[in-house]
Amino acid sequence: MPPRPQIVDALIIGGGPAGLAASLAYARTRTTAIVFDSQSYRNEGITHMHTVPSRDHINPYEFRSIAREQITSRYPSVWFENVTITQAAKKQLGKENYDGFEVTDGEGQSYQGKKLILATGSRDVYPDIEGFKENWPQHIYQCLACDGFEQRGMPIGILDCSPKTAHFTNMALNFDARVTVLTNGAVPEVAAIKQQLRICEAWGAKVDSRKIKRLVNNGPTHEEGVTVEFEEGEPLTLGFIAIKTATVNRSQDLIDQLGVECVEPAMGGHIKIVNPMFNSTSVRGVFAGGDTCAPMKQVTISMADGLKAAAGAGIEIATEKEMATQKLLEEDFGGVSGGYEAL
Repeated sequence: MPPRPQIVDALIIGGGPAGLAASLAYARTRTTAIVFDSQSYRNEGITHMHTVPSRDHINPYEFRSIAREQITSRYPSVWFENVTITQAAKKQLGKENYDGFEVTDGEGQSYQGKKLILATGSRDVYPDIEGFKENWPQHIYQCLACDGFEQRGMPIGILDCSPKTAHFTNMALNFDARVTVLTNGAVPEVAAIKQQLRICEAWGAKVDSRKIKRLVNNGPTHEEGVTVEFEEGEPLTLGFIAIKTATVNRSQDLIDQLGVECVEPAMGGHIKIVNPMFNSTSVRGVFAGGDTCAPMKQVTISMADGLKAAAGAGIEIATEKEMATQKLLEEDFGGVSGGYEAL
């Protein structure tokens, strides 16, 4: 492995699917990058990941390990650091005063790069229900396409009361006919929500509007499941519960330090992408990939976003290099644009 340059082409913050895809793009083009992996992931506790061709039902830790080993064993221009980045800022780099970036990890070590890719992911925000954390992710799932198949054949709870409840319920009915919508309290006087619940009932789902007291983990599999205890009445035992939890950006502090614009919290709060072709953000030189910039949070989408971010950063570097060379050529030929015309 050759020595690592002081200034690399890209600093990639995040070692999940998006960061790994971005780093592989740099490896394949023989350009330089450092990947910073905090080794803290949204899917901690999940033993299998799905909807990824050739890697369906694989342990996500194994998936990351394979991807990383393939890069480090074959390509000499990408380096990995198992650290948490705590600071990120624009900085003029080198003798040329390149408009790049400097990031600093939790130990005070600094790193410099021409471009910055944020692949830091997101974090689920749990509702204020006793026992929720103790059942996540063993009996509570946010993606039925990711986890519903393995839990099929047992009663399902949909912890939701929103204008999207029917969509979630429709998916759940593919895995078992015994579906109960848990509104966790009185249904709001909102016409769209009430209509959603009527649709669910028409499909055969039950609606339970009792307030949840706590959730009890009955054992490791969906056959033992989870028991929902209410503030009144009899408890309800389910194979699993599905819920679309709210999410926040895992590294919002870095996003704020860089001044990167995000969408409104009501729309998800993720990083706003300015150019979807190359996942550029509101700050020139900063690109994003994965859950931190996507409303639909899936591994395959994150991988594609990471690749787009890497391509965008690479094109931006090439364009800047081209413009700088053009400027030198114009100076060499006395302000005439293009050397061939001057000869």
